[in-house]
Amino acid sequence: MGHNELDQPSFTQPLMYKQVAKMVPVAKLYENELLANGTVTPEEVRGMKTTILDILEDAYKQSKTLTYKAEDWETEQWDAIKVLDAHEAKSSGLELDRLRDVGNTISTLPADKTFHRLIRKIFETRNTSIQDGVGIDWGTAEALAFATLIQDGYHVRISGQDVERGTFSHRHAHVFYQDEMGYHNPINQIAGEQDSRKFIASNSHLSEFAVMGYELGYAQTHPNTLVLWEAQFGDFANGA
Repeated sequence: MGHNELDQPSFTQPLMYKQVAKMVPVAKLYENELLANGTVTPEEVRGMKTTILDILEDAYKQSKTLTYKAEDWETEQWDAIKVLDAHEAKSSGLELDRLRDVGNTISTLPADKTFHRLIRKIFETRNTSIQDGVGIDWGTAEALAFATLIQDGYHVRISGQDVERGTFSHRHAHVFYQDEMGYHNPINQIAGEQDSRKFIASNSHLSEFAVMGYELGYAQTHPNTLVLWEAQFGDFANGA
């Protein structure tokens, strides 16, 4: 019903929302169907609604006074991680031969698939920059970092509005076929077929607070995963 819950969509889309106003909400359609076929009784439906509203109301009241300690969130997985001395800086560089080998794998597209001609050009340019060691752009460097982490046994996931392609067409984590459904994931060519160490780029909906909450939970549960959320623009980061 518009851009947000305070919006008045009839300001700009009066004819569409006259039609919307006539429609029966999906939840009501489903309720009517279940009542008609005898799956539930009216009393059961009222009971369900009351139960859910009571749960929400109780949680809302508790949120006013709830306190917690960060230690309460600790898990066995996190306890197993050694606390590093901040003064003991660890070198994160990798051997040039390894970077070239990984880079060649993730910048080579399947010859038997049809990709957009500009995508082919982008990946050819990436491959050349990796072989020559000159002109490596942000997207290429990021892909190398993600791929080598996966190769070392870690898991990498990134979410946000347009993370598959990249807001400025710089990432191309998913390269879509032009003549069939589906896509190629270049970075995952580093992982084996049955390997659970995967790179995941997941376009997410524009409920930044909810998405970040999910990713926080994922990170808390999987300490050996690099979990990223990418704001498309500044206002997205501010909202989150």
